[in-house]
Amino acid sequence: MIEKMAKVEIIGLKDVSMDTVDAIQDLGTLHIEDLSEKIERMRSKRVTRMEVDKKSAEYDAKLKELRVKVGDMIRELQPDVGEFSKKDIQREYEAIWRDDVALLISRIERLLSEVERETIDPLERRADLAMELARLQKYAPMMQKIQPLVERVAGSAEMASIALIIERKYKAILNYLNEEIGKITDGESEVAAADVDDESTAALVIFNRRYLKQVHEFLALQDVNQVRLPSDLAKKPIDDAMDEVRARMAKIPAGIGKIDRELREATEKYSMKLIAARNVIHDRIEAMEALPKFGQTEQVFIISGWLPEEDVKSMERVLKEKFGDTVLLAVVDIREEKELEETPVTLRNKPFVRYFEAIYMLMKYPKYGTVDPTFVFAIFFPMFFGLMVGDIGYGIIIMILGWLAHRKFSDKPLINMIGYMLSVGGAWTIVFGVIYLEFFGDLLEKAFHAWHIHLPLLGTETSTFKLPIIRIDAFEFMLVACCLIGFLHISIGLIIGIVNGVREKDKKHIIEKAGTLGSLVGIVMAISKMIFGWMPMWVVIIGVLLFIGGMVGAGIGGGMGGVVESIVGAGNILSYSRLIAIGLASVIMAEVANDLAGEMWGGVFGILMGLLIATILHSLNIVIACFSPSIHSLRLHLVESFGKFFEPAKYKYEPFKKTGGEG
Repeated sequence: MIEKMAKVEIIGLKDVSMDTVDAIQDLGTLHIEDLSEKIERMRSKRVTRMEVDKKSAEYDAKLKELRVKVGDMIRELQPDVGEFSKKDIQREYEAIWRDDVALLISRIERLLSEVERETIDPLERRADLAMELARLQKYAPMMQKIQPLVERVAGSAEMASIALIIERKYKAILNYLNEEIGKITDGESEVAAADVDDESTAALVIFNRRYLKQVHEFLALQDVNQVRLPSDLAKKPIDDAMDEVRARMAKIPAGIGKIDRELREATEKYSMKLIAARNVIHDRIEAMEALPKFGQTEQVFIISGWLPEEDVKSMERVLKEKFGDTVLLAVVDIREEKELEETPVTLRNKPFVRYFEAIYMLMKYPKYGTVDPTFVFAIFFPMFFGLMVGDIGYGIIIMILGWLAHRKFSDKPLINMIGYMLSVGGAWTIVFGVIYLEFFGDLLEKAFHAWHIHLPLLGTETSTFKLPIIRIDAFEFMLVACCLIGFLHISIGLIIGIVNGVREKDKKHIIEKAGTLGSLVGIVMAISKMIFGWMPMWVVIIGVLLFIGGMVGAGIGGGMGGVVESIVGAGNILSYSRLIAIGLASVIMAEVANDLAGEMWGGVFGILMGLLIATILHSLNIVIACFSPSIHSLRLHLVESFGKFFEPAKYKYEPFKKTGGEG
């Protein structure tokens, strides 16, 4: 149901405006109305939009700067937020919070300075070591290949060497380099190469040291990469440099590990404080940014907003205790249509129904003053789901998986709600599975025949209604049943539309919805004799008259659109035939899985293959059963039923409150 809301205006002396905002934020129940547009439309200029003074603007800018710094520190420390309880963060929040903004900023700056002292140096040292390790790791595979080549010149003072890295697809350039460098050095050179990996080749150019300048100049003009060691290693012989690189690579991980331990200690010490500081900054900025939504005169401030009716007295009491007669709260009458449209909406449903509010992630809340249709969705969505899937085995699996998701992801609202909806849908699937006598398709039916048990269990072969209902054989019966369910579902939507019209005192709306309902009932009565031959003719005549009368009423209330809506009612009912169509697709696939597995049966290998095929196909069918029936059930609600009455809310109730212990 939609929570009853009260509109209030809070008026007080400007001296206590910020303190009043803090008190309202502490309570966390008022949805603040932005008065800017109303003030602009006022003829009188006595009331103006409340402005943020220069000092507050400076505080706001400083807090935003601190928010960036705190966010950067949290990202650097990478705390596991899931380890912190809301209660612990709330405790740190209260320790940091100060009503005096200047004092609050000072406390946060001291905290940041303390964190920086213990983390900046380790973070910089860790970054340097990580960069050095990455750089050295780049040299390692090259050096491993070059090492045997270097050993050939390591003992010669006359010879010099230059290491190169070349893409393997350009390996042919080595022949060119060998020829050209040979010309430069009068044949006193050699180019040796070895593949580093699939993409690159390491080469060592060995030549007489007196040609060092000429060779460097030549290579600088070629499209090749020289292996340049760090400056502190470049002057060492390459074999000594390689030993040094290996030694460093072995030593750096230990250094990084030590720094990581220091940072973990800092993370444990400061992460909760930083998260609390982030929340404090957020709340203080929110409070400052709320000020321009208020009105003011020379002496007083004006705050307008909505809150649940049951919270009015507690807000009035708190304001009275803190500010006495300097701040007053008045409840405003919101019976006018415009005020009702502006009223924010929040829902308060019983636990079972509350989980089905997930539908409002696809659409807006219902308009204030109208009927909340969540209870309709909570009844019909899982029932439609079960009617379509209708298999005991599938239902058990879906119910268990849904319940596990619901329990495991209690901190993730969307998954939590969907898990609950699937578990209820799974229960309905079991119910309809019993009615259809389906357990992983037709396994039970085959078993009953194997046990020489006569079917149906209730009724006879010629009965209109019998149990179990074999869906493939009872297509006509199921089609009629689904259309009657559709008639009921759409009728409920139209009845809610009539109730909404009564609540909004909209006579035309009432006449339109009543007329559409009448025409829908008339259509069903008129065609009933085609389905049930025993139906008397007077029912058909009354149905035709009711259809015509309903169409006229819909036209009076809704114009040509109402007439069209009343005529297409039969088409809306036929949309519910998808309930049997989707169900048949599911049961046929299940039976195919069983038949294929049955054909493989025989011998150990045949049994194993049969079980594998059945498992794969049934698993696929269950996955499809979780999605396709859900989508079609949603469509029947959003288009066929809710489309008859639903009016979206303009605003969702979003109370002005502190984050407090919310991580």
